[in-house]
Amino acid sequence: MLNIKLSFKPILQAAVITSIAEAVVHIAEALRTASTKPTGTDNALGDHQLAADVIADEAVMEALRRSGRVATASSEERPEDIALGGQGFAVAYDPLDGSSVIPAGWAVGSIFGVWPGAALLGRTGAEQAAAVYAVYGPRTILILARGIGAGAPLCQEFELHTDAGEWLLVRDRIELRDGVKYFAPANLRSSADNAAYRALIDGWLEERFTLRYSGALVPDVHHILTKGGGVFCNPTSAKAPAKLRSLYEAAPLAYIVTAAGGRAEDERGDALQRVAERHGQKVPLVLGSRDAVARCAPAMRASVAVAGDAA
Repeated sequence: MLNIKLSFKPILQAAVITSIAEAVVHIAEALRTASTKPTGTDNALGDHQLAADVIADEAVMEALRRSGRVATASSEERPEDIALGGQGFAVAYDPLDGSSVIPAGWAVGSIFGVWPGAALLGRTGAEQAAAVYAVYGPRTILILARGIGAGAPLCQEFELHTDAGEWLLVRDRIELRDGVKYFAPANLRSSADNAAYRALIDGWLEERFTLRYSGALVPDVHHILTKGGGVFCNPTSAKAPAKLRSLYEAAPLAYIVTAAGGRAEDERGDALQRVAERHGQKVPLVLGSRDAVARCAPAMRASVAVAGDAA
């Protein structure tokens, strides 16, 4: 069994993070052999499933159940509250984000939000006790953020070392800074009828920003944390509505980026203040360096009238 070295309290939270880390190890191994062909089924939210999606979802759910510290769990593959019999925390997760690019051999990820108590709906992203994402690529990486509510935010990076049989801490404090010229323009088709987004993209290109966009959410966000800044921008338009789900994707990633000193906003403002009203609720989202996120405000405001399920 691979271990993750964590030196933070409360111990209940540590047990939940450890169970997540164990599931990530299982998913990383499964991705080497799991089928990349569609299963022919969709999940309850209408997303096409690969065999890898189903395997990843089950691995996380069982790890959380074994921890004994999770009262409620919900996943993008099973968008409902599932009682796990534990006490202390509720976890919402996307077990395998970006699985559509797996056949191309690109990096993908998993996303986890951890809330104190048993409830997920009716909560804001700011109420999370911790948030985690994993990246499966040439390396298996785990990013852990915590401490926002306690006034001591911390964002750390761990790397899986199978030879050593453990997770190793490789960055103890990730911090985002302003002035970093990397951009990831998600939902690019919305620029056809979101004039503010088109102008924003033109401005980035004119200023010789470097494009880094793979179409897989977690690796694109991780690139920003690796480079120490930049922006991931995902506005909407009338013909290109929101795709990111508040509970399973936006809230945990907003927490992580904010813990690293960055900013996360939806079409209304601070993304961490958004209340998850439904499991499938979708939102526009921009995350990254504070200066870069502020620059995206006009494009995000243009999303207000077309946010649809985000309302």
